[in-house]
Amino acid sequence: MTALPSIVFGLMLLSVFLLGIHTLRQSSRTRELQHEVELLRDSLKRSREYAEQQKTKLALRSDLDTVKDEFISTVSHELRTPLTSIRGALGLLSAGMMGNVDAKAQNLLRIASTNTERLIRLINDILDLERMESGRAPLKLRRCSMYDLAREAVDTMATVAEGAGTKLELVCNAPRDSIYFDADSDRIMQVLTNLLSNAIKFSPSGSTISVQIDSNPNSLLLKVVDEGRGIPPDKLEAVFDRFQQVESSDASKKGGTGLGLAICRSIIQQHGGAIWAQPNQNGTGTTLWVQLSRSARASDTGSNSLIAPPSERGEGLILVCDDDPGIRVVVAEQLRQHGYDILEAGSGEEVITLVNEYAGLGRRAGDRDGRARHISAILLDLYMPGMSGWETLQRLKETPATSSIPVVILSVIPPTDRPMHAGTAQGWVQKPFNENLLLAELGRVLRSYSGPGQILLVEKDQELARAILAGFEEAGVRPDHASTLEQAVDRCLLGAPDLLILDLTLPDGDGFSLVEWLRRQPTLQALPLVVYSSREISEAEMAKLRLGPTEFLDKAKVRPKEVEELVLKMVKRLHTSTAVPAAYRA
Repeated sequence: MTALPSIVFGLMLLSVFLLGIHTLRQSSRTRELQHEVELLRDSLKRSREYAEQQKTKLALRSDLDTVKDEFISTVSHELRTPLTSIRGALGLLSAGMMGNVDAKAQNLLRIASTNTERLIRLINDILDLERMESGRAPLKLRRCSMYDLAREAVDTMATVAEGAGTKLELVCNAPRDSIYFDADSDRIMQVLTNLLSNAIKFSPSGSTISVQIDSNPNSLLLKVVDEGRGIPPDKLEAVFDRFQQVESSDASKKGGTGLGLAICRSIIQQHGGAIWAQPNQNGTGTTLWVQLSRSARASDTGSNSLIAPPSERGEGLILVCDDDPGIRVVVAEQLRQHGYDILEAGSGEEVITLVNEYAGLGRRAGDRDGRARHISAILLDLYMPGMSGWETLQRLKETPATSSIPVVILSVIPPTDRPMHAGTAQGWVQKPFNENLLLAELGRVLRSYSGPGQILLVEKDQELARAILAGFEEAGVRPDHASTLEQAVDRCLLGAPDLLILDLTLPDGDGFSLVEWLRRQPTLQALPLVVYSSREISEAEMAKLRLGPTEFLDKAKVRPKEVEELVLKMVKRLHTSTAVPAAYRA
């Protein structure tokens, strides 16, 4: 009996001890959870601060653009009236209205007249840009032949070329009936004559300027190749900015306003195309490239009516999320007209509710024609009240049932400035966007991967290229190889690869130039990329090189076999991310 109190007391001590251990564990777990909550709060706070900063920057940029546009428009218009009077007065004086003048006075009149004409051209160019960028110069589209337009431009500029001692030639590398497209012919002529004028201006006497036309199933390619002094690599992009010329003395020596190429880019972008410059492989001269979407020739090509190019019909259920109901209505209607079924959500919370509901329904649910009702993709705005797009994207990717639904971001932020934590989105479309750009990016994301994946290796070293590509065919991936910048552009134009492996040093340029060009292509700006280089890449350079999901590998540390393994994992991840989510499979 005396042992019983001792046993009871021992059990009580043991219980207190165990309770103490449990309390300590719970306290430790509580501290961990509190720490995780604090980290999450800090992350959400930083996301909100970043969003507010971007909104402030965009609002400020918009205000500055408005003030700038109003200033340019007002000043330009106010200058036209006095310049008209000055030009008329100088013309009368030059014609001898006040009697004959001596050679010195005639030279002064010539100088004044020349500079007056230059100032008028500058004002006209500024107004041209302002009208196009403000949307007050809508395109008048009709069916056009690239060959006919190029022929007309060459004939128009032939006299100018003769005066400069240069020769113009037109080469068509495609069947004439494969180079029809829908465009504003006057605007395209403005581009072609501008490009030829520039080429003539900077080409030496006795040289040839070649206009070359080519096509593939989707695109028209036009090249203006000159034999002039060329453009330095660091200015290949800058020459398309306003008032930019290769040398500061060009304005006085060669004439021009520094706006010609900026106008060309604006016109080509209005047509949904791209324009860029490249140095010639022989080290002399420059090639200006123009890419436009091709239309199949119709039986009534002779008419001036607009014939819409055939567009691929979409299929699938798309969830459109934007807190602006006007944007939702427009996007939904555009997608419905191309065969998609639509769900709409006005907030991140609605997105989560809908995807969970449809994940629960899975393949058991069907619409009236028997199609499965899984959500094929989500178009997601970033800046929304309540749950932001960032938070919604994170929730979707952290939940197994919804992690594989492709997400295309709709944002005022350009894809080149996407934050690191947005890398899990499969697509990106910048607002404001046109219908073709939206459909192209959505189509890319939804593209079927029933066949083998395709990769493009851009590498000048042939032996290294063979070593890298050796194992891909056995793994069911189609490899392709380009050893120059020009070849890489051609390969991408003929068909977008699933992934690009890129060396930064190329015979006719560098990897930075290729990435910059890819960023300007609507269907290529989110291309997955593996940079495989022997040079050290800084953080600033990494930011310039990022497209879609991007990896950086050092040739000195990573063997070709390891590159192959990484690429295969990335391709596999891309295939599964655009396939039907596991929760929807039967």
